Amino acid sequence: MTKLKRDLGKLSGYATIIGILVGAGIFRVTGEAGAVAGSAVPWAYLLFAPIVLCTAMAYSVFISTPLGMRPGGAYIHISRTFGNYYFGFIAMWMKFFAFFGAISFMAISLGDYMTFFIPDSDPRMWASITMIFFYGVNLLGIRHYGHIQTVLLFVLIFSILVLVIPGLFAVDLSFYNPILPKGFSGLLSAMPMLFFSYAGFETLAQAAGETKDPTGTLPMIFVKGVMAAVLIFFFMSFVAFGVLPAETLAQSQSAMADVADVYLPPWGSSVVAMGAMCAFLTSINGAILVPSRILFVFSEDRLLPPFFAAVHPKWRTPHVSLIISGIICTGLVWSKSAYFLLSIGLFGIFIIYIMQGLALVFLPTINKPLYDSAKFKPPVWVLYILGSVIVISMSFFLFQIIADVILWALVGVFIGTIVYLLGKKSGEKEGFDYTARMKQDYLFVEE
Repeated sequence: MTKLKRDLGKLSGYATIIGILVGAGIFRVTGEAGAVAGSAVPWAYLLFAPIVLCTAMAYSVFISTPLGMRPGGAYIHISRTFGNYYFGFIAMWMKFFAFFGAISFMAISLGDYMTFFIPDSDPRMWASITMIFFYGVNLLGIRHYGHIQTVLLFVLIFSILVLVIPGLFAVDLSFYNPILPKGFSGLLSAMPMLFFSYAGFETLAQAAGETKDPTGTLPMIFVKGVMAAVLIFFFMSFVAFGVLPAETLAQSQSAMADVADVYLPPWGSSVVAMGAMCAFLTSINGAILVPSRILFVFSEDRLLPPFFAAVHPKWRTPHVSLIISGIICTGLVWSKSAYFLLSIGLFGIFIIYIMQGLALVFLPTINKPLYDSAKFKPPVWVLYILGSVIVISMSFFLFQIIADVILWALVGVFIGTIVYLLGKKSGEKEGFDYTARMKQDYLFVEE
């Protein structure tokens, strides 16, 4: 049986986590958040830092166990901690929709930025070309994905330095008076929107099955990568809201390029616009990993038909799952359903983080062998703090959006439950031993 190939190195790991974080959020959502929080957006990013760092550390704990040798991320962590396939499946099912929406949304956002260079062009055309290209790269091998991700990240970092360093000298501190122009309630109201900037860092966990020495390298990549992104978010937003009024940024389709126009020569704003496109490209390239690997691991656990776990004999990638994912995302672009699906999927992202936090809290009690096997193993009381911060904060954000999405979220859960039951029934009919599969991972026995 052909298996996935471990070709992703440490540098590509950092390029994945930083590249997917510093994407559509900071270049697109930041300006829109100004309409809700005003110039307090930089402080909202800082307020997020400990919350996201706690979540990253939760992933680091699980990735440092032998479970980190498999793709699947939170699905594997949750299902194996609780010994229950359904808990992990239904949480990841909702996240599945989030990433389809995110990929399509970021591709459309890239298309909008292309109008900076080619006015009157159709954003959907550029979105489709971009996705076809990156799905092709991902098909040809994880090594090619990593090389392109790393190159794009270097271009992105260069453009950020061009924006931020001279921008710090152009900041008008009067824009930050008062410090919370729309009050603390405005700050809190903007946080669910800004969460989109931080959502997706766990993408790297989906590629654990294709990473060299994942249990040794990925835990620190998670923590350091998130900390680097926090600094980038703060300084970029601090410059943006210190140079242009929040009302102006809220109306902009290319906020950071507009900021650069204020104090940089024409070539400088072009570099920043190019960096914005690289940010979208790194996010799209990284996000493409997720839906295909979710389908792959569901199929490995025989909750979906076996063909989803097919691996190309030459390229060693889950080619069937990648092709299906690409068709869905392209369809979303042209049907203009991406933003709607992303809004529904945000519910799923909050749910899966809550489940991951609960799994961390209960880990030492209900699966002590798994906790003992971790290479990154904070004391139990630290796990309780980390898990509690995740559960409480994500529950708060979920409560902020639940009224708008609850009906569609329940429909998604219902459909996911039907898919799960049908998949499991089909697997049982074919003689798949679910108990043995769970025990294999529970006891950390490699195939």
